[in-house]
Amino acid sequence: MIPCIEEHFVFKKIQYLAFTVGLFLLICGGLFGQTPQELRVGTPISATLRAGDEQWFSVRPSGTGILTVETTGSTDTYLEAYDASRNLLEEDDDSGEGNNARLEILTGAGSAYLFKVRGYDKSESGPYTIRAKFEALPNPQELRFGNPVSGRLREGERQWFSVRPTGAGIVVVETTGSTDTYLDAYDGSLKHIAGDDDSGEDGNARLEIFVEAGQTYRFRLRCYSDDESGPFSIRAGFESVPPDTERNTERSRSVSLKLWEPVPVFIRSPGESRWYRCEITNAESLIIAETSGSLDTLLAIYDDRGNLIEEDDDSGEGNNARLLVKRGRGTVYIEVKAYSGMGRTTLHTEIWRRN
Repeated sequence: MIPCIEEHFVFKKIQYLAFTVGLFLLICGGLFGQTPQELRVGTPISATLRAGDEQWFSVRPSGTGILTVETTGSTDTYLEAYDASRNLLEEDDDSGEGNNARLEILTGAGSAYLFKVRGYDKSESGPYTIRAKFEALPNPQELRFGNPVSGRLREGERQWFSVRPTGAGIVVVETTGSTDTYLDAYDGSLKHIAGDDDSGEDGNARLEIFVEAGQTYRFRLRCYSDDESGPFSIRAGFESVPPDTERNTERSRSVSLKLWEPVPVFIRSPGESRWYRCEITNAESLIIAETSGSLDTLLAIYDDRGNLIEEDDDSGEGNNARLLVKRGRGTVYIEVKAYSGMGRTTLHTEIWRRN
């Protein structure tokens, strides 16, 4: 009887392993098993989305330049762009005509890119057409710090500019004039850093980014709408920043906050946090913390155990954050982050005793 029991046990174990492996392959097949369909530049492909469907396409541009992929049709599409390792680069909902998706990315020579098309929601279905076009990256015009450049934008035109700082710091690029402009910034590896519409005066674009020495940064200028045109002036400025000696990027490395004084905060990489702390000595106090500047910021306040008390995104002016928190005695921590990108903001914190 014992050999039969052992054989039965081995058989059940084999069944379990086969089921586990099959389930694993099924999951992996759903995530990675779909072979992308080749999308050739200039050759549109028509397809149909079923509810909950995801369809993949691959594009291999001929060189370094601007790759535009867009859908057309009556289906509300959503488009995502990935590199060859399936790292998400960009995503879009309605930048095309109607409810269609449209993405523009900078590409490197010899690299393949993947695009995933799905409905805006899981119930969306219907026909659509996807197409790709490629434009070689033109040589950008160099912007010298402090020397403005004037020009004119035609309908649908993109003009490119570059700066190459000699040290680490903050670069500010902005336009002036009566034309409603839009700016995009790219780092030395052609990765999109930030974009802006109206942070300047009177519909003008303004970008403030943290830069490293020896890298070339590109800026793409266009009108906000492709059917607009007009004159513009663009200029670049540079401000060096002090060496990063505090490295207060974690709560355990927080630095004591100067109350009632503006504190410059430099976000040197995307997703980085800067931490500050202050002591509440009154039994009941009101903390007011806010940021100022062109960087889109997030603020959060924590208690002495690291528990989140409150957070905010855009309650301040523009894209700045602002928090009002009632607290008693003890240590509080303030975290400053950028919603996207990197650059400089100013933190101002006040503590009022409540009577």
